[in-house]
Amino acid sequence: MKILKYKKGKKNEYKILTDEKEYTLYDDIIIKHELLLKKEITKKEWENILKENNLLKAYYEGLKAISTRLRTEKELNTILKKKDYTSQEIDYALKRLEKEGYLNHQIYIESFIHDALTLNIVGENKILKDLEKLGFTEEEIKKELKKIDQNIYLEKIKKYIDKKLKVNKKSANEFKQKITMDLINKGFHKEDITNYINTLTIKDNAQEIEKIINKLYHKYINKYDLYTTKMKIKGYLYSKGYTNIDIDEYLKRAS
Repeated sequence: MKILKYKKGKKNEYKILTDEKEYTLYDDIIIKHELLLKKEITKKEWENILKENNLLKAYYEGLKAISTRLRTEKELNTILKKKDYTSQEIDYALKRLEKEGYLNHQIYIESFIHDALTLNIVGENKILKDLEKLGFTEEEIKKELKKIDQNIYLEKIKKYIDKKLKVNKKSANEFKQKITMDLINKGFHKEDITNYINTLTIKDNAQEIEKIINKLYHKYINKYDLYTTKMKIKGYLYSKGYTNIDIDEYLKRAS
């Protein structure tokens, strides 16, 4: 195969015009194989050159992805697969990137934890699960999580509960149950949540109780007698976490 012409392409690429077609090669490959000094090359040699060039292409694609933000091996693997690189090309790219320090697990985990705690209301368990999904081991994740001051999580729990409590319209019991589940789902430890809730005096909202009773009274009183109406109202209040509510005072105002 004859090499007819070279033309500088973008960045570190060259356009190579042969008697068959035009190819794009990286300058690393051109220098390694001294192609600028050659006018002719065997088909076998050219096949090997193209294979090496594809390895480099996968590497540069991975490097490009990392330039926008930190990536894990799992993320890069997915990105390169979507671009139809072979397993050999992907393996080469990942190993080289790791060797050059671009896939440092500790740096990625530290950065992830910092961003999670800075930008979100999230607890230790959620951070652990999210990092495991990205391909890191429990051992290496917990090693970095141990460095975090536990008071950070406690302060997040306090702020979240205090904020929700200000606009709460649920019964004290229902509020406690819901806020506990919300924070557990966000990755906080149940014990830490319960410990803070137990320091609070959470009362049922009298105005909300009156609103509920008034609404239910007018809904049921034309269908049932007073006793049945009371039982239905009490049943509803109980299902919502209200206990030991003397509804007679409320019913006087409702009627």
